Amino acid sequence: MSTSPTSKLTGNPAEQLNKNSFYELHCNDEAATAALVQALAQALSTSMNSQVSQSPASAHLYISLQGDLGSGKTTAVRYLLKELGYTGKVKSPTYSLCEPHILQINQYPIQLYHFDFYRMQSPSEWTEAGLQEHFTSHEPTICIVEWSEKADNTLPLMDLSIRIKASDPLDHHKEYERLIAFHANTSIGLELLNNLVSKTTTLN
Repeated sequence: MSTSPTSKLTGNPAEQLNKNSFYELHCNDEAATAALVQALAQALSTSMNSQVSQSPASAHLYISLQGDLGSGKTTAVRYLLKELGYTGKVKSPTYSLCEPHILQINQYPIQLYHFDFYRMQSPSEWTEAGLQEHFTSHEPTICIVEWSEKADNTLPLMDLSIRIKASDPLDHHKEYERLIAFHANTSIGLELLNNLVSKTTTLN
């Protein structure tokens, strides 16, 4: 089986990206999804390096990760942390709401906070826990939020929104297929998405 993600875009990917700030990829197996996450990690590193070199105190990336239960959101974050060089144990933040991780990207210390709001009973639960300070840190920071929709309007604008859609769970021949859509909401997100497109076009 092929291990490369297949682009669902028609025409020139860069042209469509600039027009819609949107990019969608079909991963036909687990290896293809891993390859896409590896490309995302490289794009994240490039984006953070660019921001840190200009202004370390304001360097940040906010990413939302959406999808049904079992679509692979937490697994994708684990892959991503590994590709970014994190060697510690990666725990799910389902019960703690947030798990912190410290990365080294080109010798810069980067704080990565992994949020999971699935079990929240109200949109303000995460702010009442004092977790909003992670979005206002004066250190280089990456925040990845699963189930961001449960926070309603209490979150800042995400730079990049990622939606993972799994194939029919009853079809065992397609159980590892994923349709992954990226949408840039800010100029930082668009730069990240452009970086990602440049990485993934070399995979096909």
